[in-house]
Amino acid sequence: MADTTDLATSWLAERPEVERIELDGHSWVDVVRGLVPRADEVHDELVADARWEQGKVFRYERWIPEPRLYGTMPSGVPHPAVAEAGRWLSRRYRVLFGVGALARYRNERDSVRFHRDRELRWLEDTLIGVLTLGATRPWLLRPLGTRRDDDDDDLVDAIDIRPASGDLLVMGGRCQAAWLHAVPKVAGRCGSRISVQWRWTSRRGRRDPNPPYSAPRLFGRPP
Repeated sequence: MADTTDLATSWLAERPEVERIELDGHSWVDVVRGLVPRADEVHDELVADARWEQGKVFRYERWIPEPRLYGTMPSGVPHPAVAEAGRWLSRRYRVLFGVGALARYRNERDSVRFHRDRELRWLEDTLIGVLTLGATRPWLLRPLGTRRDDDDDDLVDAIDIRPASGDLLVMGGRCQAAWLHAVPKVAGRCGSRISVQWRWTSRRGRRDPNPPYSAPRLFGRPP
């Protein structure tokens, strides 16, 4: 796949180093520190230029605001740094990713609970890239247990990758089938963080029957 980016004006580090963390025999996370050196500049431009909206999730018999924002570029054209990072991902992992999705954690009160990206439906062989722009805050992984709900806040066995501005994480293999990830609330003040996510699935293996994270959760009343 050709890349016509002029290296003199590249948004990416010239020789990014990739560290692989083996989570188990079939799940892993690649960590690329400082992939986007001018990440704070990209963050500020996206805050100003993207259209940000707050979604809702159905929990506890009612719709509640989700504690983070989702962004779209009014022009439909991604920021050049985001586009270049997406091309880098496609070259390295030899798959075609879609357009990066934007989410913004405005402050220490915004978060997303433990979950898997079940929207992909086929979770046995996936790649999910997550680029951090802005504030450094916890980013947790935890093995999937036997509990009924994925999205409780138990931190037992949690691993904190804690990406800084410009860092890229890539979850691969069976990570979405066997592991959960979360961005928890922070004690004390925390500035704005934008997350850019790219997702791909090979569509191999068994289709996951569970509802996605954003689907309504219905709780039956006791008899």
